[in-house]
Amino acid sequence: MFDKNVYLQTIEHACCMAGEIEKSELKAFKIDDDDGIAKAIGFHTGMLNKVDYFLAKDNAVQLIELTDLEESHQSCYAYIEKELTALKVEKSTISKREESNIVKEAWKDTKVEFIKKWSGSIAVIERLYRKTNELGEADPNYKLLIVCKNHTDIEMLDALKRQLSGMMGDVQICKTETLNNVLIVKL
Repeated sequence: MFDKNVYLQTIEHACCMAGEIEKSELKAFKIDDDDGIAKAIGFHTGMLNKVDYFLAKDNAVQLIELTDLEESHQSCYAYIEKELTALKVEKSTISKREESNIVKEAWKDTKVEFIKKWSGSIAVIERLYRKTNELGEADPNYKLLIVCKNHTDIEMLDALKRQLSGMMGDVQICKTETLNNVLIVKL
């Protein structure tokens, strides 16, 4: 029988350019990288995009992606500003639909990346549950948690959250320092 407890690790971001690692005191099951569950159950590196960690409580599965969306946020809002300015030159008023389409286009690449990680992670968890028979016949209920670095203004990521929430249920975004408030279980 497969023991997922071997993959219980401290939740931490990847090392930044300054060589620092932002981490929590909390733990979750590692999915990604060479030391994660995905590789151990037969998914080779690069086969699937997947989140970094997961937690489970009863039928609830929380997929946890640690990321620094600061650059994405800045480039998206620069794109939105540029497109809205160009549209204002053409027209005196901009409709809500036009503005919404610009926002969607700005976040498209980031959204696609999260969709791939969502799908790949579910494939890993489903295979894990087949191997462990942990849930029996019950169906897991998946949720996505995006954990940004502490310096990120997560309020600015509301547009991304709205884009993802329809496809992935209730998406939550937090900072490393507030992780304790949103995890479904503390390990």
